[in-house]
Amino acid sequence: MFIAKKQKTNNTEKRESALTCIKKNKMLYIFLIPGIILVFIFSYCPLPGLLMSFMDYDMFKGFKSDWVGFDNIISIFTVPEFSKAILNTVWLSFLGIVIGFPLPIIFALMLNELKDGMFKKFTQTVSYLPHFLSTIAVIGMAVSIFSEYGILNDVRIWLFGDDTPRELFLTKQNLFVPNILLLSNWKGLGWSSVIYLAAISGVDSSLYEAAIVDGAGKFRQCLHITIPSISTTIIMLFILRIGSLFNSDFELIYGLQNVYIDFEVISTVIYKQGITGGNYSVSTAFGFVQGLISLILVLITNSISKRVDDVSLI
Repeated sequence: MFIAKKQKTNNTEKRESALTCIKKNKMLYIFLIPGIILVFIFSYCPLPGLLMSFMDYDMFKGFKSDWVGFDNIISIFTVPEFSKAILNTVWLSFLGIVIGFPLPIIFALMLNELKDGMFKKFTQTVSYLPHFLSTIAVIGMAVSIFSEYGILNDVRIWLFGDDTPRELFLTKQNLFVPNILLLSNWKGLGWSSVIYLAAISGVDSSLYEAAIVDGAGKFRQCLHITIPSISTTIIMLFILRIGSLFNSDFELIYGLQNVYIDFEVISTVIYKQGITGGNYSVSTAFGFVQGLISLILVLITNSISKRVDDVSLI
């Protein structure tokens, strides 16, 4: 009886504390309302549409279309075109993690070592600007630079002579993935480093002072103080990055595709099969499987992180 009464008292105190917190920060909660509404509309309202994954969907019949069970999902892993798109997506995302994930960390560490001044501010501003360019603008710049009479070919001719043949770089299959990685990392490098710079700015300066007294140079300070201090941020962002293993930059990939390039990813197949081809069932099944696998990957990575370093998002 006493324990039940004590638990009831604790629950009441927690409820009152939560209400007090809400009243104290009511303006912040009001600002959250538009975001909550948008999440509800675009993330929760479409959920019933996942039923199309298990139907031979006919837009005239709607959700009364014939039920086919897991046939659409099975076709994703058995049809060569679909399975190739999955492998391409995983390969591109894997390269993005291996190459693209460490770059903002390295860039933030390098920026942190610059003394405050015009050069540091200029470098930060220049590195942030590509993030605010639309993807179609980035594609337009790439077409101008890599085209037959673009800057890259002009530089090659200037360096190696007039006999140097002009190349169509965007039509070469073996250069498609490097081009995607180059453009995506150039666009996101500076902006992705902001979070790491914010984490570095919170490191206790007395640790660096103690390291200097012990004779540690800049490299050892970075290795033994800066990186361990921001390890929690790195792990959390890595968990989120693993969750996007089956995602890809649709706009950039689709924009750089042409008749000479045979490289499909999940997002381009969903677009071509669903919107262009009208095969709504398979495209919805693709999206459903993609989201499910991403969720599983996040949960697995989060669980490993929690056991190894006691860092968790959930």
